[in-house]
Amino acid sequence: MDRPFDILLADNHAGFRREVRKILEEIPGVKVTGEAGNGRELFELLQELPPKLVILDISLPDLRAREGTRLIKMHYPDTKVLLMVLDQESEYLVHGLAAGAAGVLPKQYVGGQIASAITAVRQGKIYMPPPVPATNSPRITAPKATMPGRFSSL
Repeated sequence: MDRPFDILLADNHAGFRREVRKILEEIPGVKVTGEAGNGRELFELLQELPPKLVILDISLPDLRAREGTRLIKMHYPDTKVLLMVLDQESEYLVHGLAAGAAGVLPKQYVGGQIASAITAVRQGKIYMPPPVPATNSPRITAPKATMPGRFSSL
């Protein structure tokens, strides 16, 4: 049997992480190895056991999408980053992709798109969501964005 595809989930809303984790645990071959609520927790978990994928909220406290993606790719080059966004037009999104993120996942459509996003990432592709999700796409309530601060140090 293949080794599980380890995922670390980073979002500052515990309830949202819980919902996403439930969805991830139903995907065959996927294992959630940890959850982080801020940048410091994320990098502590990365040091313990780098996963194959970090699902990173672009509004994680103390860590911007571009900076977080760049640091992850610099220190853990085998770890991919999938950005969770509220607004697909966000400048954070553009900067995160430019820094090497493996794709973008709209928070409100996580339930209907996360399996496709993970499949694309596992295949070495960049995941971009369809422009208009299907009307029967499962939705979970995305938390309100918070203003991210600067991540001070590793």
